[in-house]
Amino acid sequence: MSFLFKFFLFFSLTTAVFSEDIISLDRIIAIVGDGVITEVELTKEISLTRQNLVNSGSSAPDLTYLRQQVLERMITRKVLTNLADRTGIRVSDDEVRRAMQRIAQQQNLSMEDYLAVVEQNGLSVKHLRETIVTEAKILKLRRREVEGKLIVNDSEIKSYIEKLKSDVSDQNESLIAHILIAIPENATPEDLKNAQEKVVQANSKIDEGLDFRQVAAELSDATDALEGGMMGWRDQSNLPDLFIDALSGMRIGQTSDVLRSSNGFHILYLMDKRGRDAQIIVQQTLVRHILFRVDKIVPDEDAQIKAVEIRNRIVIGGEDFETLAKSASDDPSGSKGGVLGWLMPGETVPEFEQALAGLAIGEVSELVRTQFGYHLIEVLDRRDSDISEDRQIAVARQALMQKKLEFRFEEWIRDVRDTTFIKYVN
Repeated sequence: MSFLFKFFLFFSLTTAVFSEDIISLDRIIAIVGDGVITEVELTKEISLTRQNLVNSGSSAPDLTYLRQQVLERMITRKVLTNLADRTGIRVSDDEVRRAMQRIAQQQNLSMEDYLAVVEQNGLSVKHLRETIVTEAKILKLRRREVEGKLIVNDSEIKSYIEKLKSDVSDQNESLIAHILIAIPENATPEDLKNAQEKVVQANSKIDEGLDFRQVAAELSDATDALEGGMMGWRDQSNLPDLFIDALSGMRIGQTSDVLRSSNGFHILYLMDKRGRDAQIIVQQTLVRHILFRVDKIVPDEDAQIKAVEIRNRIVIGGEDFETLAKSASDDPSGSKGGVLGWLMPGETVPEFEQALAGLAIGEVSELVRTQFGYHLIEVLDRRDSDISEDRQIAVARQALMQKKLEFRFEEWIRDVRDTTFIKYVN
């Protein structure tokens, strides 16, 4: 599950523990750039985070540690959103609406029922929308500043595929949690000493039998610290070599020795292992569509009216889909009669894929609204297929990109924080 989606679920499912009867005087806790974090904001965030940790089955950290971790996460979030705002990143109302729809669908709820649950849990819809906007800005910023600059070359892909075919150990997946004790760039001897002391403290707590996820929530500097350091199920394609080497000799329930990378010190906890089938059979769908784009020039209503007209001409009037796609579609595929080719699961946006799954062969969809506009979709055929060589290359590229992204994103966040004015008050 992605970080952004976990964040959505966190805010939608957590039970609030605030009381409207308590009135406290607000004060500034930290100054971040030209913004501030207040005591009331921090208190609310601590309460939500504490309850979320308890709901996930992890012991809640000591309040002192929790307060520090939550404050650091809030500072990082504000630093990144400030940068996003300064550099022109925007999130539209339509993007927020679609994000809320995805969360509701994931929980098998209608939008109305989902919003009712949000309010029943003591959260305001306004606050939920603000949270979605914040995390969407950060995701866009990460894609632009980090993902967009990562490069995976052909030789890396070739080596990855060869290793995957030859290494039987790569058929296992591991459920992992981790702790990161970060070391600043151009660290001073004092910085290094502090990091080493923090590592010793973390190891001591683990040796004393404290829940690893609680220690991660208290001491880890990783962005997933307040999720207990959970990295989820990973195979070797999604782990750095440093972690692979350490995990190869570990048993379930065991923690690793302290590992050192360019980011700092790491401690891993192997929670579980499972096998993974070598052969992956997926259902491919041969699809064509007509797109009626919505943008600054074409408003939503005009695109919708045109889409309804074209659909009626196909479904009621019996006109040829291919011919109308060539004349009416705003997608480059229009020149090919709207044919998108054989699609794998996950290759289209969620709204498109959901509509696709419910269509019979030869059936033309109702209007499907995505971020691009309105679509008419027709399924031409379906087949079961083993992953092709082209698909293997795409999977390899994505896995290698993800492998590089995790470490680079942590480094980039520290770089951005280092160049931002941050002052802790009291």
